[in-house]
Amino acid sequence: MMKKLVQIWDKLEVILIVILISVASYLSFQEVILRSVFNTSWAGTYEITIMSLIWCAFIGVSLGIKENVHIGVDLLVNKFPPKIKNGLVYLSILCCIVFGLIIAYQGYHFTAFIAKSHLLSRDLRIPMQWAYMSVPVLGVLVTLRFIERLVYVIQGKSFEHDKLAELSEEEKKMVAGMQKKGEA
Repeated sequence: MMKKLVQIWDKLEVILIVILISVASYLSFQEVILRSVFNTSWAGTYEITIMSLIWCAFIGVSLGIKENVHIGVDLLVNKFPPKIKNGLVYLSILCCIVFGLIIAYQGYHFTAFIAKSHLLSRDLRIPMQWAYMSVPVLGVLVTLRFIERLVYVIQGKSFEHDKLAELSEEEKKMVAGMQKKGEA
């Protein structure tokens, strides 16, 4: 049941990112055509594009955690014996969960403040809390992703994805050749 829920969540994030990037790309293209061919523009393009890209980036943070593509510096951690290394992994995940909770909490309060101030966007005149709501959503997504990672670690599963398995045969041969030469 839980695995199915996580799969739906994963797919939903990807779908939302594709939709948001598509909207931003289409509107940007439309704006170029309107300006260069028809010498006019639509005022709402900029706001929708910016809001789409902000939401896309924040959802992308969660997806990046899932895919394990964020920068990690584990040079020092790898020098420790396995027991200490495992403790540091747990500490790291717990710190990230706390960070996500802080972002969610503070983002929620800031969004509530914006809602009480009744700020509207300049061109579309939509409530600005819709843009700022992306911050607490980011916090919740980050927290949930690191809870998911914590569950993986507790179960003894690796959260690392095998990026080599995703390569074509030709790319695998190239990587193997680089490893022989000491380039990788």
